[in-house]
Amino acid sequence: MYFRSSLMLFSLLLLLGCDKSNGNVTSKIIGHAATGLKMPNAMYHDNSEAGIVYTQNLPFCDGVEVDVRMDKSGKLWLFHDETLHPETAENGCVETHDSEALSQFRYRGIHQEPLFLLTAESANIFKGKYTFFDLKPLNACENVLKDPEVLKNALIGLGLDTSTFAVIVPDQTYFQALKNDFSVYLCIESLSQLTSSFLENEPKLRGVVVRNKSIRLEEVNFLKSIHKKTVIFEVRSAKGIKEALKKNPNYVLTDDVKLTVGLIH
Repeated sequence: MYFRSSLMLFSLLLLLGCDKSNGNVTSKIIGHAATGLKMPNAMYHDNSEAGIVYTQNLPFCDGVEVDVRMDKSGKLWLFHDETLHPETAENGCVETHDSEALSQFRYRGIHQEPLFLLTAESANIFKGKYTFFDLKPLNACENVLKDPEVLKNALIGLGLDTSTFAVIVPDQTYFQALKNDFSVYLCIESLSQLTSSFLENEPKLRGVVVRNKSIRLEEVNFLKSIHKKTVIFEVRSAKGIKEALKKNPNYVLTDDVKLTVGLIH
């Protein structure tokens, strides 16, 4: 049984490797939440320090995307979900705990990685690769949004090289607050959400972040024609990865870096 499964897997990888339809792809490959979100075969938990290091060292990986939240103490942590449970054994939200408490929390899983505190020192882990900071300003436990100015000042305090990282924001309020200090990408449900006037006349907008199923090749090409970049996410299966690569966006936030690289190289 094990031999048969291994043979089938090898045959699938060989078939994918022989597919030359993605030979002209120029997309940069970015690890979504570093190791991918809720991937059962991931080596490490998403947004963990070990996961970031592991993914950045994979051949042909251009960088990582991580999720940023602010705690009760005003410190920045990497964490995706709105609530701490079930990814940890704790209750509440990152936003309702102070830094001392969060420093003791660990992810569930084989390695039980600690949560990652983002500081000027720890942010050195991102040097040498491109990084997207996906800002998560909603405190789901209290149903309030974090003040964009507070988030902006915390990010400035990291002292990062703005040429090697960008921020992803959830709406135009956050875009307006951060656009003069960072390279900013706007997360959208579809391109129809934005007017042509805004896209063409807002020079500070670096690009958009959108689900793979919600954008077409023609729209990616239109964005390129007006010098805006496209970042595609929700890319995890072989079929989904190939669909995303055929659109040739500027960046693919993939949940499976190894498979994505294999389909290109």
